[in-house]
Amino acid sequence: MSRTGFLAGVFDLFHVGHLDVLGQARQACDRLVVGVLTDDWAYDAWGARPFVPLVERAQILEHLRCVDEVVVVDGVRPEWLTGVLGVQTVFAAGGTDGVLGVDELDGIPRELVSVLPAGRGSRSPILRAAIDQRQSRSSVA
Repeated sequence: MSRTGFLAGVFDLFHVGHLDVLGQARQACDRLVVGVLTDDWAYDAWGARPFVPLVERAQILEHLRCVDEVVVVDGVRPEWLTGVLGVQTVFAAGGTDGVLGVDELDGIPRELVSVLPAGRGSRSPILRAAIDQRQSRSSVA
């Protein structure tokens, strides 16, 4: 019997930390389904819209060997994960920006959750700050 795992995130400004966590998740299951969270979800949860459009974020993930399926999601609901996708493990990432952590998996039974260690560090928060600063300067001109 194959074991299906699920990992969700925004995956904006894709970086090596994302790649590490995805690789770890894939090693812990036979089939990895990745949920790409919508722009509206990101704005509601984190107060900012992603820089990279949703379609492009999904396409990046679809081209990775460690990812078997990509779905666009506006949240993580246990009945959908276990019923429709047949997920046995929901992965949470500790300390990887843009990937859901345990505290963001409300309603998911704890026995389904497996916490992955953080991947390599990312400069995406620095990049995000630089982009925000550049955008604010250009709007003044």
